[in-house]
Amino acid sequence: MEKRLSESRILQIILWVAVFEAVSAAIGYITRPEVDGWYAALARPWFTPPNFVFPVMWTLLYALIAAAGFYIWSARGVGGAAGKRRVYLFALYMALNWSWSFIFFTGGQLLAGFIWIIAMNIVTAVILALCWREVRRAALLLLPPFAWTLFAAVLNGAFWWLNRGG
Repeated sequence: MEKRLSESRILQIILWVAVFEAVSAAIGYITRPEVDGWYAALARPWFTPPNFVFPVMWTLLYALIAAAGFYIWSARGVGGAAGKRRVYLFALYMALNWSWSFIFFTGGQLLAGFIWIIAMNIVTAVILALCWREVRRAALLLLPPFAWTLFAAVLNGAFWWLNRGG
């Protein structure tokens, strides 16, 4: 049976979410000119969601990612070396996640962004496998972001294919 969350743990999760949302908002603010600039002029795959969907989705997803990160961090001592490996992989995942926008939007690198997001999805799959037995709550929280970034990888690849300059 799951233990109830203490008030202290709830406050810690809220702090994690606030930090992740702040970083996400800052990245969105920095990359916004490119979203309205060169990105708006790209040929779009037919399945591209409207632009307003992305900040809504990422706000929700970063809350889930932050909570997952909290559980991974809290369980860093569980499983010995595996606990540390989960923390390191989660840090790598976040570095890949947060830097993708700069590669894709600021750098305008569609192919590099595609390769980057594939790497991020591979790291996510490894984290899910490592968390499934000992930090199941974190794994479950990461499933929706993983599903979204799998879709985002297909979308990124389609943007690259349509705009490769043949």
